[in-house]
Amino acid sequence: MTTRTFRVERIEVESKKSFAELAAALEKEVPAADPVVFRELVTSRAPAPEVERKVQAMAGELGFLLLAKVDQGPMTSLLGRPKKLTTYLIGNPLLANPMFEQHPAAGLYVPVRVAIFEDHEGRCHFTYERPSTFLAQFEDDRIRAVGTMLDEKLADLAARLSS
Repeated sequence: MTTRTFRVERIEVESKKSFAELAAALEKEVPAADPVVFRELVTSRAPAPEVERKVQAMAGELGFLLLAKVDQGPMTSLLGRPKKLTTYLIGNPLLANPMFEQHPAAGLYVPVRVAIFEDHEGRCHFTYERPSTFLAQFEDDRIRAVGTMLDEKLADLAARLSS
């Protein structure tokens, strides 16, 4: 067993939007991946150019796809005060693959996890961990480069969501 300790930076951006507006804005900027298309690509063992073309056609302007959504608020609201909290997995296999080629354990960190929530004062937030900080543990320049690119894309997404 190997243990790694590393520092991670969490970014939190307050929005003037309501929770519903913030969720809608996020889901507009990060369109949902079509699982049927993914399954067909895998089943047909599609060649890389076809995979690239179909994934790029699904991705949003920032290159992200919504790969999973977990609405944590309704269930946890039953256990205490009402909550609005949704966690998303966003990414793109075309962006992730170069990291996986170098170190498959990067799959623990990508796709990237982001969340929106309403705090106890009713203010809404978009939050995520800076990819370059959690990917630095791999000590690989190619992975660092992707981490830096993801930092920029997430900062752009945060700016779009806060405006």
